[in-house]
Amino acid sequence: MELVRGGRIATIDGLRGIAILLVVWFHFWQISWQSAVVPFVNLSLQPLAETGFIGVALFFFISGFVLLVPYAQAHLAGAPAPTLRRFASRRFFKIVPSYVLAIAALIAIGYQTYPNLATGAKDVGFHLLFVHNWFASTNGSIAGPMWSLAVEIQFYLIFPLLALAFVRRPIITTIALFAIANGWRVWCMLADHYYYEQRLAQLPGYIDFFAAGMLAAFAYVAIATRRPQLAHRRWAFTALSIAGFVALWLLMVNCYDHRFDKEWPQLWVVEWRSAVALACLAIGLGSLFAVRGYQRVLANPVLLFLAAISYNLYLWHQPLALFLLKLHLPPYASADPHGDTRWMLAYWFVAVPVALAVSAALTYGFEQPILRWGKRRRNLGPGREGPARQTTILDA
Repeated sequence: MELVRGGRIATIDGLRGIAILLVVWFHFWQISWQSAVVPFVNLSLQPLAETGFIGVALFFFISGFVLLVPYAQAHLAGAPAPTLRRFASRRFFKIVPSYVLAIAALIAIGYQTYPNLATGAKDVGFHLLFVHNWFASTNGSIAGPMWSLAVEIQFYLIFPLLALAFVRRPIITTIALFAIANGWRVWCMLADHYYYEQRLAQLPGYIDFFAAGMLAAFAYVAIATRRPQLAHRRWAFTALSIAGFVALWLLMVNCYDHRFDKEWPQLWVVEWRSAVALACLAIGLGSLFAVRGYQRVLANPVLLFLAAISYNLYLWHQPLALFLLKLHLPPYASADPHGDTRWMLAYWFVAVPVALAVSAALTYGFEQPILRWGKRRRNLGPGREGPARQTTILDA
């Protein structure tokens, strides 16, 4: 079975660590232009740096997996599904406090400014309603990575209905969601391209990643409870996960090779995003029943630490990195620091520790205490669920 640490499936947390690593690498590369070449062996990892935005899609896959596990467990065990109150409470305490803190802090320090009160109220209001990604004027404001939080919350609103369909007809529901995602992306390609990128980043354009995660969750629970003999085929599942990683690497290389094409990466996204979702499915499902050595490699301490602080790191890494650049830290003499190779490397030695330190402090000093308080509140409130209803997966 899967490797469990602290009540969490460790390999899924390992994937979460990989997802945040890709996203941070991508944004820091955008700022520093530091090439990614492994010294002495002359191995280029530049495709990972320049296509690290795929890490956001991996987050959506993980979210779909985590959310469906308790529903699949309840359905296959013939038990009541988690209540909507419990679902909403867990999502609220995980997402909203850190999100609101980031918005307030970035405005307070002047990272985000407004010409007048009405503009600021509109921007903040849309962000608090998680609809800011619908409008071009607010899609990238306050902090660029926040667009995906709107997609995530919008998915939460439809998830209870999707869960009902999924536990009854997982394959048909998956095919339907993949069809919706690809239909949406083709429409984006054929429609006016002025909002091409923004439209591709709406919920329908990513629904196949959530679907792939949900399918992996249902298959995981079904195998563990209904087909335990399959779980013993560890080397087959290990091969499946490795094949998924190889496929993901090849897809990222293919995306990187087309970086000079017109409207890159939008056209590539239309053609290949579902293939990336299937690669995530292979990686995730295979890792759950892989050999223990492979699971421990995937769930190594570095990735588990990144997974633990991933939410705050996601919210803060880009604003902090841009703020350091604005402050000339580390210092650079010319107007454009990108001509200074020493600055490019030095920037990473400053930006990475700062981002990790701030994110860890916010995670353990703010996020985790609120989550513990929210958990106590749920357990003491009406409709609390006993130990038999607990899952091995905590919040996404």
